[in-house]
Amino acid sequence: MKKNNLPIFPLGIVALPGTIQYLQIFEPRYLKMVKDCMKNNSGFVIVFQSEHSNGKDFEISKKGSYVEIIDFNNLSNGLLGITAKSLEKVIIKDLTQLEDGLHVANVQPVIDPEVDDQALLAEFPELANILSQLVKHPKISDMPLNVDFNSADSIAYHLAGLIPISPSSKQNLLEALDAAQRFKILSKYIDEMSSN
Repeated sequence: MKKNNLPIFPLGIVALPGTIQYLQIFEPRYLKMVKDCMKNNSGFVIVFQSEHSNGKDFEISKKGSYVEIIDFNNLSNGLLGITAKSLEKVIIKDLTQLEDGLHVANVQPVIDPEVDDQALLAEFPELANILSQLVKHPKISDMPLNVDFNSADSIAYHLAGLIPISPSSKQNLLEALDAAQRFKILSKYIDEMSSN
């Protein structure tokens, strides 16, 4: 992250660190944001925007992910397609809205407490095994993923990015205290999926 006062892109998805997001951009404020990011060689922050039960109000999470654009193209539907890679977890401070509707904020990287990666990997071997199978799948093997199988964080974030869990579940993983907590949550999700 080279500068602060970064653009904030509220979406109904969660961009976990290390994962890849394919986005279709059409609103003028976000087209301008992408253009500025490309020109300034900087990124933006994706935050999860959840809809309240009344269907009218939205809430923007205070923790999101700083992403950088790694590819773009014009899609057949006329929209701009971008590929963004999530680089780090951030906390959002001083959120303001510009005249064109774009939100900007000061953000700070979130550094998790260190954990014993090898002990965690030994305690939850199924998580690394499932991920190693998933990354070989033809639809996934072409993605520009860079999984570090010696890092509990890398395994947790990539696995959560690939399995079918809700955005609010992914947000829980993003906000978890550390990799140990993420592994416990993921293990529970996997058990629930296996039992269905």
